[in-house]
Amino acid sequence: MRALAILALISLLVAPGTSPQAIVREAGTLAPDERQLEWQHEELTAFVHFGPNTFTNREWGTGKERPDVFNPSALDTDQWASTLKAAGFKKVILVAKHHDGFVLWPTRYTKHSVASSRWRGGRGDLVGDFVRSAHKYGLLVGFYLSPADLYQAQPGGVYANRSAIVPRTIPTLVKGDTRKPLHTFHLRLDAYNTYYLNELYELLTQYGPVEEIWFDGANPLKDSGRVEPYDFTSWYKVVHTLQPHAIVFPIDINWVGNEEGRARTSQWSVIPLTGAPMPDQSTHVLDPGSADLGSNASLTNAKTKVLRWMPSECDVPMEAGWFWHPHAPPKSLRELQAIYLESVGRNCQLLLDVPPDRSGRFDDADVNRLRQFGAWIRTSFSHDASTGTSLAHPVKIRALALQEDIQYGQRVERFAVDAQMDAQWKTIATGTTIGYKRLIVLPAPIVTSRIRVRILESRDAPHLLHTALYR
Repeated sequence: MRALAILALISLLVAPGTSPQAIVREAGTLAPDERQLEWQHEELTAFVHFGPNTFTNREWGTGKERPDVFNPSALDTDQWASTLKAAGFKKVILVAKHHDGFVLWPTRYTKHSVASSRWRGGRGDLVGDFVRSAHKYGLLVGFYLSPADLYQAQPGGVYANRSAIVPRTIPTLVKGDTRKPLHTFHLRLDAYNTYYLNELYELLTQYGPVEEIWFDGANPLKDSGRVEPYDFTSWYKVVHTLQPHAIVFPIDINWVGNEEGRARTSQWSVIPLTGAPMPDQSTHVLDPGSADLGSNASLTNAKTKVLRWMPSECDVPMEAGWFWHPHAPPKSLRELQAIYLESVGRNCQLLLDVPPDRSGRFDDADVNRLRQFGAWIRTSFSHDASTGTSLAHPVKIRALALQEDIQYGQRVERFAVDAQMDAQWKTIATGTTIGYKRLIVLPAPIVTSRIRVRILESRDAPHLLHTALYR
């Protein structure tokens, strides 16, 4: 890793009176830090939703489910990890607690966990199994711990109970607790944020390295007037202290704005904010789902106060929902191919959800589809037919990849690709942004011995890293 990436400037304040031209030029100087650069190189991450919803055929639980409903008959986290590794995934994020509040490890802080279920007589630790299998097969590990908790919203619970904000200590030791904490946090918190941070502390200290922590702003009772004020600042402090290498979604990386796994045709990694990024995305200058997220016009919007390097993650379920449901087939191979080209191939990372069934294994249909998907990626994009842009002899190509050296930032605004055919240069592709990677599939194969890339517009001096041609 070059020092440039480590010392990269990832954000800057837009000073009042800065000219539009200067703002755009400054955006071209922002670049990822070392964590963000490593994250971008991962390309494929899996999401795993598994819990009471799997057994009740729901997407959102109520918090009233009995722990005994969770009872996988043949849990096989090795099957999860080996399947994902074979398909080319680099990392897997487990939903350790969803909105229903059921916890997948034997936490000290609630009885609503696997310790109160029939599964393995209450002695199981699904998070532990998951981590051991991921490491066994060389996968990086991430966790999603839902901010929402409908179990704790029941009478006697601490979610949205309007408790006082007072000095608290994290971790909060319980009766019989013999831990010697790695780090102690003294914070002012309400009861639920204390509960949440104690569980987050367990996840970050009991299971080894964590590469990504996935937060969102789910607050399911706000329409009824009960709102839990999430203390994101304290959450970030705990993560950054205990797992400083971890990427935090969505302050280090950005939500692409849909759950379809598809990025914009012009996908920028530098985005304008009205202030510091927060998980509810409220500080975006434009709506996160807007067709425009980082164009020159958005950067120079009157509301822009901060420019920040925040590449996007494209999340999408492999089936119809995030959790497994009977008779729900996986997406077709053609659909997954399009998603890959419009996520990884458009300067993003793909976060693909693969839900285990009630046995605790990936469904056979999902496994077969992942096998096909991984084989298609390897067959299509593992052999570069070029040596730079000069070929030893004419070759037939159908696709190409362009990459900027994003250690210097993302700068290309518009490009064209030409091929020499019949002693003439012919334009075979045009586009806007490149960033980490732009994959282009041609309408039909061509035969050529020379390729050239022309940068037509750029925010600053462009740094192309690689051009690859594929048959």
